[in-house]
Amino acid sequence: MINKTQIVETAFGEALYPHLSVPDTQFNSEGIYQVKLKLSRADAEKEMKTINNIISKEIAEEHKKHPGNTKLTKKAPLPYEIIEDGSVVLKFKTKFKPKLYDHTGTNLIPDNKIIWGGSEIRVRYTPVGYNVASTGIGCTLRLASCQVRKLVEGSVATQGYKAVEPVLAEGKQ
Repeated sequence: MINKTQIVETAFGEALYPHLSVPDTQFNSEGIYQVKLKLSRADAEKEMKTINNIISKEIAEEHKKHPGNTKLTKKAPLPYEIIEDGSVVLKFKTKFKPKLYDHTGTNLIPDNKIIWGGSEIRVRYTPVGYNVASTGIGCTLRLASCQVRKLVEGSVATQGYKAVEPVLAEGKQ
């Protein structure tokens, strides 16, 4: 049973599109720290069950408030997605800079280190249910901190290409 202030920890997975060192300001000028975490279906079962239970409780609360309402309850998008290969991508976000720990779990990662996609991390978060008229009933995963087991830094786009054999048109030397 999860309460509103309980912090939950995921298994280690692959960080996708992480904005953990620097906030993402594309759609919010104040910036949002966020990361998508790719886990195996087995590793994500606990998180999916927690999220679905929180949403079920929010729906039950809505029915208690409006017992005569027979309309379908509007549901917000889930904070996870099951992708083609069967793995699960969880979506975490916060307005506040999360604490980032190295593989030992005791040392903070310096602010000048940028965590790139492909890093192997685990996330501590608080799952919070909500009921908003415009969005519906849902659950958000509030990012608290991350532990990095394998840090990927740099940009593939700036590393150049590997040498290859040229392909010449037939008859040309």
